[in-house]
Amino acid sequence: MKNLFTLKNLGWFLTVILTVLVGISALDKVMATEEMLKTFEFLKLTPYMLYIGLGELVGLGLLIYPRTSIYGAVLLSSFMSGAVALHMSLMGGASVMVPVMLGALAWSSHCLRTYTK
Repeated sequence: MKNLFTLKNLGWFLTVILTVLVGISALDKVMATEEMLKTFEFLKLTPYMLYIGLGELVGLGLLIYPRTSIYGAVLLSSFMSGAVALHMSLMGGASVMVPVMLGALAWSSHCLRTYTK
């Protein structure tokens, strides 16, 4: 019987979790929901909300495809690093752990899928 509990499968599982979490956030930005609009108005980044959402979706697409997963991990962790910087500087560190964990999840899923058998 084939073992389904491998590190590579754990990497794919983390990729699915990351895709759901970041995908919902990215779609909220693209569709300009009321909550995202209020947040981006507070940060004075409303003109860039669509581009950030599309960039996150592109990063997810790159992360899912195995040959380009490193580029997706770099792109997503870059977006999350920007979110950490904005949360620390403009929001007083409020909810900074979410983007930190999402960036770490992007790299963890890429490394587990790529460098394990």
